[in-house]
Parts: sequence; C-alpha cells; structure tokens
Amino acid sequence: MTLTRFPGLIDVHVHLRDPGATQKEDFRTGSKAGLKGGFTFLIDMPNNPVPTITPERLQEKIALADEKATCDIGFHYGTNGHNLQSFKKAWDNPRVFGLKVYCNETTGELLVEDPRLLDEIWKAWESQKPILVHAEGAQLAVALDLAKKYKRRIHVCHVSLAKEIELIHQAKLENIEASSGVCPHHLFLLKEDEQRLGAKGLMKPPLPTPDDQAALWEGVQNGVIDLVETDHAPHLLSEKETGKATFGVPGLETALGLLGKALKEHKIQEDDIVRLLHDNPQKIFEVPPQENTFVEVDFEKTFRVGDKGYETKCGWSPFEGWELPGLVQQVVLRGETLYSLDRHE
Repeated sequence: MTLTRFPGLIDVHVHLRDPGATQKEDFRTGSKAGLKGGFTFLIDMPNNPVPTITPERLQEKIALADEKATCDIGFHYGTNGHNLQSFKKAWDNPRVFGLKVYCNETTGELLVEDPRLLDEIWKAWESQKPILVHAEGAQLAVALDLAKKYKRRIHVCHVSLAKEIELIHQAKLENIEASSGVCPHHLFLLKEDEQRLGAKGLMKPPLPTPDDQAALWEGVQNGVIDLVETDHAPHLLSEKETGKATFGVPGLETALGLLGKALKEHKIQEDDIVRLLHDNPQKIFEVPPQENTFVEVDFEKTFRVGDKGYETKCGWSPFEGWELPGLVQQVVLRGETLYSLDRHE
C-alpha cells in the first residue's frame, strides 16, 4: 500500500441544510460525509429555509454544529440587502469566514439583483473577510466592479464559463483581490450529460459545454482558479424528481476521488491537490491551522461511487458507478482518528 499524506482538506462551500431542511442533511451527516472524503474543515452557506442573516440565527447554527458535527465547521453570513446593520457583528465573529451574496437565482430566498442594493452591500461590508458571490455572466462583471470600487476582497463561487474565467483573470491583472473556485461536477460533467442524469443533473450554475470545461481546466492549471469547492448541496431524490426545480448535487464524498482521476490523467499533480483543497482555501479564507491533522489516501486503490452507500443523508451522487482512484484510508483531526477505512469496510 502506497499512502499519500495530505493536510486535512478544506471545503469553503457546502450546504449542510441545518436547521430547517434536515431531511436532506444535517451537521452530523454532512460532517461524516466530509470526513469520508478527507475534509476536516467545512464552511457552511447561509441560504437555509430560515436564512442566516441575523446574529441570532448565526448563533443558532453555531450551537447546532457544535452539538452535532464531527469535524470543524465555519460559516458564511448571508444578506438580503436589508440587514447591513448586523454586518459588524458577523465579521467580528471568529466562526464567520465571509459574506455570501446571491446575484442569480438559486436555492433559497436571498437573491439580490438591484444594482443600488448591491452597491450598499459592498459599501457596508467593511471587512477583510471576502465577499463570496453567486454571480453569472453580466452579474459577475457588476460584482467585480464593486469589489474594485470599494477595495473589497471577492471570491467568485462555482465558476462554470470561459467568459467568467476571462473576467476573473482581468480582475487579477487590475490588482482586484479576487479569487475563484470551481466545482468537481463542472470539471467532470458536461451539458450533454443532463439527459442521462435527469434530475440528478439539475444544478446552478448548469453544466458546461466542452469549450467551457476546457477553459475551467486551463484555469485550474494556470492559477486563475484558486481552489476546488464542492458546493455540496444535498436534496432527497424524491424532492429532485417531483417536477419542482431543486438545484444542487452532493459532492463531499467524491471530490478527492475525482481529483485523483485528474491526477491519473496527468491534468494535475499531487501538489495541485494540496493547493486546491488546502493551501489556497486556508490562505484566502484565513482558516485557522488544525494541528496534528492529516488525511491518508491511497491513489493506487479505487472505489466505485455508491457501492458501499453514502454518509450524506440524501444518499445519491451524480457520479454513481464511477470508478475513482484515491481511497481515503484515515482522517486524523488534532491527533484523534475520526475516520478509518477499516471501521467502514
């Protein structure tokens, strides 16, 4: 057995659904899914049914996570554009790592499209913690302009289009403090897979064309894309298949294996995995170091997605049946073994 040891992986973009939608996921099952995938630090998004847009709701989430989670959990604060007076309490909280702004339709009720309201949000967030944006196409240009205007750090979530890569690259050339993330499903699935996947392929942003996907890989390789984020967004299949659009797919248990596939295909190297899933996430979001924490993975062993079930409560994956290299053998957090393959066989 040839084991590769990585630092504990960091996912800066997950939806753990707790509180309010725990039929899909909660902090216990979500953190177990994270550990199985090699993640020891997860940062949860604010678009719950009752969104995280007040200090009280933030504290409720923190208490639930501390009670249930088996790995470390941080949080992004949310805004509907009308809670600006609470921003200081949010950015002063050491468990908050950024402000999430939804400029395009997605799950939840935090959509902000009004340019004047967006301007007020950027102006009010007087913090070095990044503003994370769900901003596609023209909305991304608006968000980058606001980051430049107010000298705010900005993180562009789930990049999926070549033209977005170009905008981010230009922003970096202009010394805007911009970073960006890409999701494994945008790197490994294409628009043509939507017919095969059905409801399992329904996500925001949607799956890319081959040209867009090629640009994403180029962005990963040349550093325009800074990190990989799963956008772990579990829904029950019964919810996905009702006819009402539910966007998102689970991703915590497959991200490392998919990057193992990219490793075998010579698209990236082992150092890139550390850069994309630890070093850059830690640096960009100022995640505190986890002492004596590591993941041991065997890239010579493969696993078939779904063969032995899932830790995520939703119990499915768009990569079901894929044979992936990179079997996590052990996850140690601050000296304590929290996941061992031997215990899960």
